[in-house]
Amino acid sequence: MDAAFKRALVGYALARSLNGVISVAQGTEVAIQPAGIGVNFTPGQILDPVNDLVERFSWIMMLASSSLGIQKVLLSMSAWQGLFIAVTVLGLVFCVCVISPRLRPGRRVVQRLFLFVLLLRFMMPAISVANDWVYRTFLEADYVSASATLTQAQQAIGQINEAVTTERQETPDSFMDRARSLYNLALAQIDIDRRLDEYSQAAESISESTIRLVVVFVMQTLVFPLIFLFVMLGLIRRLASPWSR
Repeated sequence: MDAAFKRALVGYALARSLNGVISVAQGTEVAIQPAGIGVNFTPGQILDPVNDLVERFSWIMMLASSSLGIQKVLLSMSAWQGLFIAVTVLGLVFCVCVISPRLRPGRRVVQRLFLFVLLLRFMMPAISVANDWVYRTFLEADYVSASATLTQAQQAIGQINEAVTTERQETPDSFMDRARSLYNLALAQIDIDRRLDEYSQAAESISESTIRLVVVFVMQTLVFPLIFLFVMLGLIRRLASPWSR
């Protein structure tokens, strides 16, 4: 449970970092003017479609972190010493009710109380173990690869932003500096297509990896816990039905 909670926090931090570098890219505009011909380069416009996706992804990661935090609290509550005592006492009383004919009329009430306390005691540990097994068996590979891809995309966008900002901030003074700057700006104009292609590749990888991480955390924090809960409740009903007759 602690490992899942840390993964959710790392995912949330990654989403906010992506949002930061995309915001910087969207606010970056480069004016290239070699030989008197002006060209405006606004690279962040390519990342507009994925910016909303990343913001929603950060909200999902915050909800996933909250869900896992609640599960941690419930898991701690299930280890409360009072539940140990209640399970032991009610289990002994239920056994006595089954054995003694005089106490059988109250067996149904004791049985329901015993199953309810037993559910409180072992539901969250069982769900946590099953959920962790499902993650390690089916979801871990997607989480690792998608997180690595998003980290690489964030670093790539940050490097492009830094390079574009550096070019924008060049202020030549001497004649040789102006000539060198004119040459560099001409190369930069030729290089616009390559930069746009780099932004496009980063945006594509962000979209795919973000959806994969959303699937991982929705399955782990919502779908599978609910499935396991319904399975356990159904198992308790089946165990209780023969005794309630």
